[in-house]
Amino acid sequence: MAKPVAKSFQATLERDGTPLKWVIVRIPFDAAKIWGKRGQIRVKGDINGFAFGTSLFPTGDGRHVLLVNKKMQRGGKAVLGSVARFRLEPDTEERVVTVPAELERLLAEDRAFRRWFDQLNHSMRYWIGKWIADVKSAEARERRAEQMAERLLSTMEAERDLPPILRVAFARDARAEEGWSKMSPTQRRSHLLGIFYYREPAARARRVAKVVQEAHKFAERGRGRTREL
Repeated sequence: MAKPVAKSFQATLERDGTPLKWVIVRIPFDAAKIWGKRGQIRVKGDINGFAFGTSLFPTGDGRHVLLVNKKMQRGGKAVLGSVARFRLEPDTEERVVTVPAELERLLAEDRAFRRWFDQLNHSMRYWIGKWIADVKSAEARERRAEQMAERLLSTMEAERDLPPILRVAFARDARAEEGWSKMSPTQRRSHLLGIFYYREPAARARRVAKVVQEAHKFAERGRGRTREL
C-alpha cells in the first residue's frame, strides 16, 4: 500500500468562535478527498518542527480544523494570532490500548460497566488510558482513574436517559434535538463525555452550548439533503 501523502502549509492560530474558545487552525485543503477519509481523521505531523499526534475535526461543511492545544503551542513556539508552519499526514499506525491497572480495578466492580467500556471505539479507549497514565505518581493515577470512571458511568447512564441539562436545552431548541438524533452513537457519546469532563456548572453549560451548535449543523445537513431530493 502506498504511503499516504503528507501535506505542508501555513495557517493562522485563531479562536474557534465557540464559548469554549479553543485555539484552532483551519485546514486549507480537502483532507477527506486527499486522504480518502471522512469525519474525524487521525493525523501526525509537526508545528514549526515540533512533532505531535492528534485528530482533525470536521466542521460540517466538508472541511476540517486542527485543535492546537497548549502543549503544541509551547513546543512550536506559536501563539494565538501568529502564523505557523504545519506538516500533516494520516496516522495509520495501530495504537495498542493499555487500560491502566487503576481503572481496571474499577471496571471489575461492575460487569455492565465493563461490557460498556469494552464497546468504546479504539481511539476513545486509547485516549482514556493515556490520560490516566500520563501522570507519574500512583496517587495521581488513582485519582484520575476515579474521575474518569465517574465521567464514563455518567455517560453510560446518559445514553439511556438524557441528563437534565441536555433535556432542558433540547426543550428550548427543537432543531438541536433533531440534529442530536441524526448524530451517530459514537458522536453522541463523545459529546456526553465532553459534558461530564467538567464539574463546574458554568463549564458544563458552555459545553452544552457547543453540543447545541454542532447539533444545528447536523439538522441543517439533513434538511439540505431533503431539499436536493
